[in-house]
Amino acid sequence: MDFGKLIGDSFEYTKDGLLGNLATWILLIVLGLLPAIPFILGVLFLIPSLMAGTIPDITTIGVVFIVALIVAIALGAFYMGYMVKIFRGETPLPAVTGFGALFTDGIKYTVIQIVYAIPVLIILAVTLGAAFMAAMSAGPTIDALLPLIGGVILGILVALIVAFIIGLFAIIGVVRFARTGSIGEAFNFSAIVATIGKIGWGSYILALIIVIAIIVIVQVILGMIPYIGGIIQLIISPFITIFFTRYITLLYESSEQAAPVMA
Repeated sequence: MDFGKLIGDSFEYTKDGLLGNLATWILLIVLGLLPAIPFILGVLFLIPSLMAGTIPDITTIGVVFIVALIVAIALGAFYMGYMVKIFRGETPLPAVTGFGALFTDGIKYTVIQIVYAIPVLIILAVTLGAAFMAAMSAGPTIDALLPLIGGVILGILVALIVAFIIGLFAIIGVVRFARTGSIGEAFNFSAIVATIGKIGWGSYILALIIVIAIIVIVQVILGMIPYIGGIIQLIISPFITIFFTRYITLLYESSEQAAPVMA
């Protein structure tokens, strides 16, 4: 597999699509910020109580968080739905249109992600829950807490390993959903394994490691820039997301040599 070509084609697709249409870039930044709004409003809702010296009860905080999370998922569906269009193989970079379809596809995309994340969430819940219960019953000494800390670290490591393994299937599953329109195809494991087999397991895993390394390096460098690093990260976040999405799309297409779909 020509990883250089994979990276170059993904970069050119993203660059030409965004620099050639700044309105699309700006709109994607706005769509990416929408999920933050309900959490900001939730904090503002709690501020009067805090200013009055009253700490909101756990039920109120929980309700505010759950409502904010649900609204955030709904608002984030538009951004996610746009990525589904890219997963379909549309070229050049499609316009941000058809918000009803974007919302529907985005919700389906989110549901798929949540289902794939369930095993990891269970591992974390069991590990952290057991550690919390043990900490409540154990004494406050270091000797009593060290085994609990070790258990938490081990649980997190196991969760990360499971997340990586699941991610290998989830990535191809999402593209299958985008191509077929069927949520069930996102969990068609025999077809997913067949696709990865055509790519080559070694090439597939190495390709994912390369793109993740690129993104992490870019984010770390930007994060080290004082004052404006965060702003730059916000501005280029659509570029990074589209680059990754197109990269995965091309990786998937390398297994079938499918002709790109015209937007």
